[in-house]
Amino acid sequence: MQKAKAKGILCFLLTLLMFAGVFAGVFTPRKYALAAEDFRMWRQLDDRWGNTAMGGTTVRRSGCYITSIAMVAVASGARDTDSFDPGVFAKQLNDMGAFSSGGALIAWASVNKAIPEISIATANISFKSGDQKGKAAEMKEYLDKGMYVICNVGGHWVYVDGIIGDDVYMADPAKDDILMFEAYNNAGINCYQALKGKNPYSGFTPLKTNTAEVATSASSSTATTATTVTAASTTKAAVSTVKTSAATSTSVAKTTVTSAKTTVAASTSKAAPKEYKTGEYYCTSDEKIDIYADIKDTKSVIAALEYGNVVNIISVNGSYGEVSIDGKKGWISLDKLEYADSDKKLSAGDINGDGSADAYDLALLNEYIISREKLPEGISVLTSQEIKAADLSGDEIINNTDVLLYLMLICN
Repeated sequence: MQKAKAKGILCFLLTLLMFAGVFAGVFTPRKYALAAEDFRMWRQLDDRWGNTAMGGTTVRRSGCYITSIAMVAVASGARDTDSFDPGVFAKQLNDMGAFSSGGALIAWASVNKAIPEISIATANISFKSGDQKGKAAEMKEYLDKGMYVICNVGGHWVYVDGIIGDDVYMADPAKDDILMFEAYNNAGINCYQALKGKNPYSGFTPLKTNTAEVATSASSSTATTATTVTAASTTKAAVSTVKTSAATSTSVAKTTVTSAKTTVAASTSKAAPKEYKTGEYYCTSDEKIDIYADIKDTKSVIAALEYGNVVNIISVNGSYGEVSIDGKKGWISLDKLEYADSDKKLSAGDINGDGSADAYDLALLNEYIISREKLPEGISVLTSQEIKAADLSGDEIINNTDVLLYLMLICN
């Protein structure tokens, strides 16, 4: 009787919270880990842990900082990817009440409590230098001391995998870019933290593969396909997928990554242009992506995509995609968008694809309903398959009827 009463109260509170909009937030479309065996490919939007709670928010929404620290844990040998990931880490911290309602760590010491081999050695360190060269040198000082570095790039945290010359190679919890200063504006790269790990930092973490590793000499002048490490003086440069560029005249090898394709080219050749296709894409950029009325006129802005927004590409012209916004034709650069792979079928009610219809799906549904009043027709926060999964009533209309059906499912 007491259990039934408690459950009834819980459902009543859930209803009040739902209609008050407490669950509303920046719930973005799913993003899949490209290579679960390599921690550098961990993304906060991953289905496996994106909806793990962090105080009053989730890893999906606010997990860049803890994801970066989770990368440190694996890189330093304190944890392995078989039994540890950002979701496991977030749950440990959440269970000990380490997060504020906004998802910030109340005390940095909680990291050491969750992973005794890891500790945050410094507070946020503001850069003394204003340019790329100086900032790279400042972070490298800590790497040379055997510490690990995570960097704030305009409010977003990334793991610094290694530094060669002025180039800072990163593992980004939100995107697949690896060169920090190419992916983010220098002005927004404002501070960093140094952490101590189980083992001291000793260079790029080698990529584990199922094939034998092949060493590439740093004095080589030709590009070589490799699933392993490229030597660059005493620095080990590892790759997340497979693309190794030609060594420079000063015998410094630079390793770059593409997220899904392998491109091998001589130092004098150019990479083939990326091919795009029609279908749904979502925005993974922290900056707004403008939609133009005319493909040749970047001043004719008719709308803009924000982080997590979904748009349907009707046709493709080079690197631009045609969209329909409020019934008007528009064009958007596809270079900053990611294909949503919306052909995957989802079960009724299971919007986030985690195998069950629960409060997290209810939150996504609520966010979708709220966003419809703010976003123009043609831009959404859910893909077409996610919207179909949200339609519990089956009437092809997403409204409060579906909200009530979700509440009934959760409370039963």
